[in-house]
Amino acid sequence: MRIRLLLLPLVLASSPAWALKPGKHRELAEAACNAQKLPSAFCERMGQQVFETDYQEWTTPAAHAQRKLGQDRCEAADDAAIRVRAFGRDLVSDAHAGKYEDAAIALGRAIHTLQDECAHHGMTNEEHAFYSMEDTCGDDVTVSPDTQPLAIACAESRTNEAMAAVAASLADVNWSGVDYICRDSNDQDSCQLASLPSPFQACDFLALHKDWDGSDSTWNGDVVGPALVDAFEHGLTGDIAYVPVCAAPGAIDPISPHALVTDRDTGCTLTDIACFGKADGTGSASTDAPPDAGGCAVGGSPGLLLALLALRRKRT
Repeated sequence: MRIRLLLLPLVLASSPAWALKPGKHRELAEAACNAQKLPSAFCERMGQQVFETDYQEWTTPAAHAQRKLGQDRCEAADDAAIRVRAFGRDLVSDAHAGKYEDAAIALGRAIHTLQDECAHHGMTNEEHAFYSMEDTCGDDVTVSPDTQPLAIACAESRTNEAMAAVAASLADVNWSGVDYICRDSNDQDSCQLASLPSPFQACDFLALHKDWDGSDSTWNGDVVGPALVDAFEHGLTGDIAYVPVCAAPGAIDPISPHALVTDRDTGCTLTDIACFGKADGTGSASTDAPPDAGGCAVGGSPGLLLALLALRRKRT
């Protein structure tokens, strides 16, 4: 336990500033919100929710634009589209009803999914975990989808587009009292606090790498990404008629899937130490993890996983 705690300060100082981790999610979301001149307290509460989506919805693939192992791509994409569409509708309804915090939460959850699609493109946790382990154990390896510069640029552009549509939909909202949604009973700013997934969840996630079959589990992001934005914007208008993402079976399969990865024997002493040997073994990383503990390092990594990725030791 002492070794694990010593790792955390190293990673927090050295992890890539451009990685799509919770802090970057929040930074992009609040910048776009403030640029549209929406109320600052509303933007801050929304940013807190964007950050905490990893913690609160760790085991919900649709929240992170991912799919379950074995799930059809079209079904998974529809799950994500239905999600953001519903949040768009709730956001507008709640804001006009004066339920500003509920509106901010709905917006944060939707924005997180839209941003995560830029990195994950439907990738399963099993494949994602393999790349995270590769980053952890390899020399100068950066293959995790959350550390790709193109994903960050996409997330920024997509967030700006979505937030412009939000501002237009909320143009006639009376924001009286909105400044209080981030003040607690002691008049402190409660929106500055935010939670990350636990170390146990990170280790459980890493252990999933052994279950990946080596095939490309992503979808065609050039199709699904815009479809999710469109679904969100239709939700903002109150449109309830849903149009499926796929026009036909296989419509969002990756155009150029990566070759089958046959060498999946990844692992390293570092993860054995930090996860007590569970990331490379079988079974759960902890028997006393929270009921919802699972594996999803999407949109950025929790503290322990960040430590592993930052140190990036050779395999043993």
